[in-house]
Amino acid sequence: MGKALLIIGDRKINSRKLAPSFNTFVKNVKKFKKGDLEIWVINYKDVLTDNLPPIFSPVLNVMLFFPYEYWNKNIEVYKKDQRIYGDKKFGQEYEKFFERIEKVIRKRYRNKKIKYINPPKSSVLERDKKRSKNLFIKNDIPTPKVFNIRELKDIQRLIAQGTSLYIKPRFGAMGKGITYLKSDLMVTNFLFRKGKIISRPYDYNWRFSKIKEGDRNKLLKILISRGFICEEAIEPPIARGRRFDFRVYCIYGKIPYYYIKTMPGASPVTNWAQGGRIEKRKNFSKYISKAKIKMVKSLTRKVAKKLNLNYAGVDIIFSKDLRNVYVLEGHSFPGFEKRFNLMSYLARKVCTML
Repeated sequence: MGKALLIIGDRKINSRKLAPSFNTFVKNVKKFKKGDLEIWVINYKDVLTDNLPPIFSPVLNVMLFFPYEYWNKNIEVYKKDQRIYGDKKFGQEYEKFFERIEKVIRKRYRNKKIKYINPPKSSVLERDKKRSKNLFIKNDIPTPKVFNIRELKDIQRLIAQGTSLYIKPRFGAMGKGITYLKSDLMVTNFLFRKGKIISRPYDYNWRFSKIKEGDRNKLLKILISRGFICEEAIEPPIARGRRFDFRVYCIYGKIPYYYIKTMPGASPVTNWAQGGRIEKRKNFSKYISKAKIKMVKSLTRKVAKKLNLNYAGVDIIFSKDLRNVYVLEGHSFPGFEKRFNLMSYLARKVCTML
């Protein structure tokens, strides 16, 4: 008897926009399927209502995509309580959701051998910046230093010592909810009005603005209380007046694609969702040697392995002098790419590996 592939995801990101990764993968996996591979496509609502298909294969492979509908209705919702983007409430809801998904699947298919392309526990782990950073450190993966901040004076002491900081949502992504702080400057892409943080109700173009000196401590106290992490700011390399870093993809131990993201040198982030630009690699070949690219790829493979991800996107940055390299974070649900058909490659690889 053959094997089965259960694909779980949402067809749409929201009421207007289709989910390109999910739809492209489904289209291609049906094209590349081999032999008697059994393919089922459902959404997360089907799982939560126990409306799962009858699968006869003794081995069940599960491919998960980002749960947009649940996220939009239950996690990134600001009216239900006082949460702000990426805070502890986000992490708690996210973990509970995937625990529930895994429990339903395990119960329904209890007599089968279940294999996840990316396990739910790994998706929860990579979303938690504090836990994933600790994992990197434990496994000698270079990453910007994270400081143990308990109160405002801990941050003030670091700034007085000349340390620049990124203060990030522990459970955030896409460059949203970022605050950059150094001795003479504090900027954030949250809105801060009358002593309150306001999370923008959209994903793109969260613009940075300066925080007045009289408001800095107020904002910092809120971020500390919400479990945000304080990370050493790595001064990035600059080429053509633009800061740059890397997004690298690893699929079953192979690196099929990477790209370089840039923003003007003064910008705190390079995320394309916040205005970053994807560059042609040939334009940066004179700045980054083949040996350094090899180093980036090797580091990406190690990150994917330690996070237990067969499919991962990893963000990597060099120091300004290009001597040191750091892993910023890993992703189990990296976005759809226009310049390379990542989902086609992934679909073919999944069909080959099953």
